[in-house]
Amino acid sequence: MMKKLLLSSAVFSAMLTAPSVYAVDIAGTDVDVYGSLRVMLERGYDGDDTEFKDAASRVGIKASRDLGEGLTAFAKYEVALNLDSDADTVGDLRLGHLGLTDESLGTVALGKVDSAFYEAVGVTADYLWWNTAPVYYTLDGGLRVSESVYYASPDLNGFKFKALLQVDDSEPNNGDQVEYGVNYTIGNVTLGAAYTDTVDDTATGSVAENDISGVSAAYSGDGFYVNGAYINKENVGSGIDAILGIPSGKNLYTLGVSDFNGDKGTADFTALILAYQRSLHDSVLVWAELMAWDGTLYGTTDSNVLNLGMNFNF
Repeated sequence: MMKKLLLSSAVFSAMLTAPSVYAVDIAGTDVDVYGSLRVMLERGYDGDDTEFKDAASRVGIKASRDLGEGLTAFAKYEVALNLDSDADTVGDLRLGHLGLTDESLGTVALGKVDSAFYEAVGVTADYLWWNTAPVYYTLDGGLRVSESVYYASPDLNGFKFKALLQVDDSEPNNGDQVEYGVNYTIGNVTLGAAYTDTVDDTATGSVAENDISGVSAAYSGDGFYVNGAYINKENVGSGIDAILGIPSGKNLYTLGVSDFNGDKGTADFTALILAYQRSLHDSVLVWAELMAWDGTLYGTTDSNVLNLGMNFNF
């Protein structure tokens, strides 16, 4: 244990020291460039309109270095791409962090990371692989959080704990927050719970307190899976998302239902999604999804939309 503590101290010292002194031999570091290019045609039947849209494309670089004695250093930098416009084709930073993983103590990361809330609860409701359906993950529980310190425990007899502290509120729309999450897996079932404690800065008018709580459940059976999540966001509302997926060879058939009840004038909606995905290759997907909703979803009332898309992952 003393060796691990000394080694951890040395690594953090290296991060704060001139790179010329602690240069890393790139030949001994695992470095990968990865990405996902995603486009779709969106047909809105009520508006009689067809649009070409990007569907959450991204590209990134990740690296890791085995430091020995069960300790690994890692880093990731990922940006959004926009394939539907000649301008601003490279978008915002999605992920950008570095950290350490100890086999017995867990993982610590610094920077912009997937939120602890999302990993524990939100990912269950956001399970459509192509990530285009706007209904899923009904309430934004903080998909990615910048300026954060993140911790994830190792597997502890089926339990995994996560925590996140946002340490700088320089982005007025976010503010400081603390997140807690836990998952428990037994057999084919994974349960999750999470809570986000946000800063109440109503005195300056920059941030209103919107604490978030949620629970999730996922079951992967013989030839099908079922996922569900309930999320409640203070001053916004509460929503339930449920997904049934049936894989069949290279095909995946998905049925999803969402129901949202808004607070303080926020519009309600109930939505249904039927989706089909075909794997042409390990890295190439084509898909179709039909969405229909009753109520107001993102400013559109009582609508039906058909999306046809393709993903190329590398």
